Amino acid sequence: MGKLIIAGEGRVDLGPTFINYEEGKRWNSTVEGLIDLNTGYMIQAGGCTGPTAKNKGPRRYSTRPALRRMPNPSLSAVQAVIKKFVLHHDGVNSSQVCMNVLHNERGLSCHFLIDNDGTIYQTLDLALMGYHAAAFNSDSIGVEFCNRGILDNPDYYATAAVKHPISDEYSINGHKMKSFDFTPQQYEAFYMLAGALVKHLPNLALEYPRDPQLPAKPAWGTVGPVTAEGDSLPMPSFAGFCGHYHLTTRKWDPGPFDFKKWIDKLRGQRVFPVKVAGAKGDDKPVVPENPVDLPAAIQPYYDANELTASAGFFPVGPWGTSRLWHGGVHLPAPADSPVYAPFAGRVIAARMGPDTDIGSSNFVLMRHDLTVASQAIRVYSLFMHLADESSASDPPGWMASQGTELDASVGVMGYDYVIDAGAVIGRVGTVGPGDLSSPQLHLEIFSTQRWFDKPDSPFTLIDGSSMGRFCDDEKIDAMIDKDKDQRLSRKEIADFYSGADNGPERDLITLHVSEWTSEPDWTEALQSRPQQFQKKWNGKKGKPKKTDADDEDLDIARMVKEQLEPFTWWTDLVAKGLGLPGSGIVYHYHPLRFIEYANAAHSNAETNVKTQTVGIDDNDDVEGNFGYVGDPPPPPSDLHLKLENLVDGYAGDVPAP
Repeated sequence: MGKLIIAGEGRVDLGPTFINYEEGKRWNSTVEGLIDLNTGYMIQAGGCTGPTAKNKGPRRYSTRPALRRMPNPSLSAVQAVIKKFVLHHDGVNSSQVCMNVLHNERGLSCHFLIDNDGTIYQTLDLALMGYHAAAFNSDSIGVEFCNRGILDNPDYYATAAVKHPISDEYSINGHKMKSFDFTPQQYEAFYMLAGALVKHLPNLALEYPRDPQLPAKPAWGTVGPVTAEGDSLPMPSFAGFCGHYHLTTRKWDPGPFDFKKWIDKLRGQRVFPVKVAGAKGDDKPVVPENPVDLPAAIQPYYDANELTASAGFFPVGPWGTSRLWHGGVHLPAPADSPVYAPFAGRVIAARMGPDTDIGSSNFVLMRHDLTVASQAIRVYSLFMHLADESSASDPPGWMASQGTELDASVGVMGYDYVIDAGAVIGRVGTVGPGDLSSPQLHLEIFSTQRWFDKPDSPFTLIDGSSMGRFCDDEKIDAMIDKDKDQRLSRKEIADFYSGADNGPERDLITLHVSEWTSEPDWTEALQSRPQQFQKKWNGKKGKPKKTDADDEDLDIARMVKEQLEPFTWWTDLVAKGLGLPGSGIVYHYHPLRFIEYANAAHSNAETNVKTQTVGIDDNDDVEGNFGYVGDPPPPPSDLHLKLENLVDGYAGDVPAP
């Protein structure tokens, strides 16, 4: 009972208030004929013939264009396609009437209907394409909230068993209005359904269309370039939740639905990843809502890294007098203190086990789909040197999920576990050789694509993709290597990061190989520059003083074996399993600066939302108040196919029996 069906199988039980098309025949949009809504049986073969039918053919659905060559697409294939969840309201008094209008009168379909009392009906397998959002059908799923919508009769629900409240005033496409709002049961049902969907559809981001002028605010109007007919052009880069009015100026559904409020609720509370000395808050290190308070709130984190951490700076200086790239920062924190997800996302990989000779090599890798400064982006966050949770009495929730072994040689497991912002993902471990051992977190944020490349972006790209392990960039050298000896001494690094000149490096995006890869070979790379790893010098540049220590090549080989090899995990197998580049070359961001920038955009204090203004009446659905009247379903290969060409169905569809 109550199972959500994706790719032919019930994937998760959503309880007795969720009814799929296999349980209730009358909710089956794949029936190629008119349905008796009382019995669920077909009463007439063929398509719709009514004058208002938008699709007169027998089919109310199609296969998704990307899945056309797969008779029975796998779960992973379906997951790869679905990126959008489009919200509608139906303009009628019950989901049964909605189903009748959709299936019997209009020849259309939507994947879900949510009735007044919160009952959810699934009418299509999510692998199938419904006819609900025109050019956006191919990568979307849709839901119809039962709601009269317009206030043509304020007493419409006076005698109804479940009453819809009247909304506060809101504005869509510059047109102010009030309407019937959704019931508490419907909002609760949506929250349950959306939570389940994002867990099973990894490309469905917890995002919503943003106002182009104020990206921190939701767009209350059509977004993107608009055609002469008022329809938004396809937005392939957008992944997340949107309303029908975001896609066309001719619609206003789902009316008063507050996308920011509900997506923020689904995301959880944004926090800093760990609590450091001087950070505010008695419990979680919560990111302030007002961006005015953000610089002061994040400063203790910069201080913890730059003033109290002995190494682990961005973008160079992990240990020794090196010029090695370093893709993250180290944050000192009490041992076993909780580590939090700074954004909602998915745990996609982890390693847990006992400490190495110099501390913890455990980590959690997350993936995040975010909108930052009006740009939809995908980034990865790495939390390294975590405490071993293998035998913990209260391990993080992701450890209870089923993992897949990605590479046994490095002990890395793959996962697909949804994490809310603010959820605990691990605890701080201890790492470092000898006297340098201390509890700390290595925090890193990287991406496989370049983001923030617009002219108004504060970030500057440094391309070190051809430099191997060592940073030979002149701009970075000029910042730190004050004596110009081609080395970055511990004192130089400490002086720079604690000095008045510190700051420009935070706005760098560095493209280079990850330190967690085994290639380029660490021993060969370090032996090519042995002068950077000798502790004693004879005062002559480039010539290390000979001592009674082991041969320097053996010293380097031992350093690699003890201090680097235990921490490598980015192998070809792991990269392939996670969809990361096998080369390990990715874009790195100063993680604290990224958190600051992303949250400043997310929490913008401006309140004057600017939307595209168009002239519409209170009811722009001139053909009958139905959520998507006038939107013909898209053909598989030509999004501009005319309505009269739809009579015989779509090329590539399985023929009707």
